[in-house]
Amino acid sequence: MRRKKTVKPTRYRSVGVVTFFVLAGIAGLAVIAAEWRQSVVGVDMEVSGLRITTQEQIRSAAGLTDTSSLAELDLLTIRRAVLDNPFIKDVTVQRDPPRTLRVDVTERTPIALLLNVQTRDWLVDEDGYVLPAMQSAAVHDLPVLTGTTNVQELEPGVRIKNPRVQKALQVLKSAAAIDPALLNLFSEVNLEQRRDLVLYTMEGGVPVIFGSTQRREDKLRSFAAFWENVAMKYDPTSLEYVDLRWKRQVVTRWRETSSAPELPQDDIAALPDTSHVHE
Repeated sequence: MRRKKTVKPTRYRSVGVVTFFVLAGIAGLAVIAAEWRQSVVGVDMEVSGLRITTQEQIRSAAGLTDTSSLAELDLLTIRRAVLDNPFIKDVTVQRDPPRTLRVDVTERTPIALLLNVQTRDWLVDEDGYVLPAMQSAAVHDLPVLTGTTNVQELEPGVRIKNPRVQKALQVLKSAAAIDPALLNLFSEVNLEQRRDLVLYTMEGGVPVIFGSTQRREDKLRSFAAFWENVAMKYDPTSLEYVDLRWKRQVVTRWRETSSAPELPQDDIAALPDTSHVHE
């Protein structure tokens, strides 16, 4: 008579049981950790990028209180509230558990100085927001806006609506986007002419008749090429003016001096133009 063989438990079955309990333990710890995070009260806020705005203003905009919970914060709502501050251009908001809210702020920076409006000078950013006065060496290197009229009552935080000011800022913004060094070529933008913006160079104070803001990127690139390849090879102070209103051309007039290039009085320097828009 045959005896039935006894099947012994394999070691794989034992491993499977152990794995099950390990995974169950991990899952349980995760649940406990999640519940703990939900129950943590009080939020520490770390803010970077501030120069004009205070941390108290950011915390107030975020709506944080002593009973706030990091897990329950609505980050999108907080971001929108912080962006309501006129001095802030952009912001990122992130959680850093268990109780830290990280806020990375990009504040507005001045691109020009608006002269003698309502008996004061005003720092403005590329979008036309008036900024608080700053003590910085860089402020003295900013181009100035002159000849401005019909500007609303100004104070820090107000955005200038004057269309002539906005057009001038568009030109300066485009110059900075092409190359910050290009922005530094100009010391002034005059807004007195009804149609044409007139820029003045830092070197020699040469008038640059810019015209309208159409094709402004092409005009700025053409001017930069002319200034580097022609004007700076001679004495820029010998220039009476530069005219950028002509498509595919930079028109100049030179004074009759020993340092002026041997060109006709009304020199037309042909430069590439990628624009297809006529003014």
